[in-house]
Amino acid sequence: MSITTTATSRSNDAPRLLRTLCNHWRHKFEIRRDHDAHAFIPFAGDAAGADFVVEGDALRIVLTQPDADAITRYQQVIENHLQRFARDETLSFDWQPA
Repeated sequence: MSITTTATSRSNDAPRLLRTLCNHWRHKFEIRRDHDAHAFIPFAGDAAGADFVVEGDALRIVLTQPDADAITRYQQVIENHLQRFARDETLSFDWQPA
């Protein structure tokens, strides 16, 4: 059974963060972007990936993974990458079960 968590992080430029994240990972994953405010990154296939949605000044993330270890690992991977791309702002993530 899969585990799903969600987090929302406020940003001065959430669309840029999403665009930069997608550009960074496009060589590694088949990213699906149906518009500028949404992307799905299949870390381990469609059933084990993350949806990223820009909602105003925030980026909402819905992460699904097969187990708790994978959830913890990918939460850290996502946080580390987004914080690196955030430039001069500090992002916060409050992961919650979905």
